[in-house]
Amino acid sequence: TPGNDNELAVGFLVSEGLINAADVERVAYADPVVAAQPENHLVVHLKGLFDTTRIAERTTIASASCGICGKASIADVAARCAPVVPTARLSAAALGALPGALRTAQPVFDHTGGLHAAAVVGVSVGGAVQIEMVREDVGRHNAVDKLIGAAALAQTLPLTGRLLLLSGRCSFELVQKAAAAGIGAIACIGAPSDLAVE
Repeated sequence: TPGNDNELAVGFLVSEGLINAADVERVAYADPVVAAQPENHLVVHLKGLFDTTRIAERTTIASASCGICGKASIADVAARCAPVVPTARLSAAALGALPGALRTAQPVFDHTGGLHAAAVVGVSVGGAVQIEMVREDVGRHNAVDKLIGAAALAQTLPLTGRLLLLSGRCSFELVQKAAAAGIGAIACIGAPSDLAVE
């Protein structure tokens, strides 16, 4: 879904473990001489050389709708994520209020009725919650990558002590993306997959 394109590009690269947030120098649309549709091609310029050993082996092409498709094994994905710090406990009432708060923070959904949302939620030691940032996209994975990219570009990764709130179900790939961002808890409005729980 158009919007937050720089965040999406950087967030995908960070959540896939291909780069660190500190590696990014700038993001720009491709040169019209190189790309027939430069508005559809972003180039992430790095401060140094790209480490090609960070590219995991894939058996098929991955799309934006699947963060694990084509990867050699789940163990390959899990091995790339550092342990996360647990998020502070929150009450059932605070957790129950989050879906409504997320819904009111979805302006594009108001017009279309068809977008997912992902939010970074701050959780205080006392259990109070506050939505800090929301991104929307037709793809759940893209909405999360936009959040991660926004944090990466603002140099606020890892998102320690935060909760990831999802407007739909949680899959293994979204758990992996949260872990890559340092997020220690996830709440989703739909039932998570068994692999996500594992």
